[in-house]
Amino acid sequence: MFDAGTVFVPAVSGVRQAGHIEMASHAPPDASLVEASDAELVRRARAGDRPAYGELVRRHQAAALRLAAGVCGSTEEARDIVQDALVKGYRSLDRYRGDAPVRSWLLRIVANDAKNAIRTRVRRVGREERYDNLQRGSGAGADVVGDQVADRDESTRLLALLARLEHRDREILACRFVAGLSEGDTATTLGIPVGTVKSRAARALGRARELLAGEAGDE
Repeated sequence: MFDAGTVFVPAVSGVRQAGHIEMASHAPPDASLVEASDAELVRRARAGDRPAYGELVRRHQAAALRLAAGVCGSTEEARDIVQDALVKGYRSLDRYRGDAPVRSWLLRIVANDAKNAIRTRVRRVGREERYDNLQRGSGAGADVVGDQVADRDESTRLLALLARLEHRDREILACRFVAGLSEGDTATTLGIPVGTVKSRAARALGRARELLAGEAGDE
């Protein structure tokens, strides 16, 4: 499975006015924050308690980074996506109505930002590098596919495989099998019914198996 240790950013202690997540020191977290529910942390963060939001990030940043990396196909790009998404979440706390778990609410922001990053990348590639990419047959996932050749560890192979899938397939598999979300959490994160999650995941897995079978046949 995806090697989380190579991706996770440090835990955070709060949010600076400058607009970025502030990394925490190695000091132990406040016990009152660790014991609080997500909903209580949101309430405290809304009241101006920045470390409360930092505790929310500490709890959910691992899933956020796995999700972003799976959707966009790049661990480095995922860091920036999650950084921006978590700042956006902090600024949007007043919009959270409690109709979904806080985790799913945050991950939906991450997923949307990751999708937007892909659209931006594809437009840039199409405008500046279309001919070169067509010659190499690499497309938008070129950096990840190249990593597959240079580094055969399991996490790189997973990202390389996801990068070759269509966006809808990549998105659903990233939620279910990279971020490790349940079908219910995936449905909430992507804003689709649970039944759609099941059918899309089954189709995406089938296409992924076809790609893997094709690779095996080429060896």
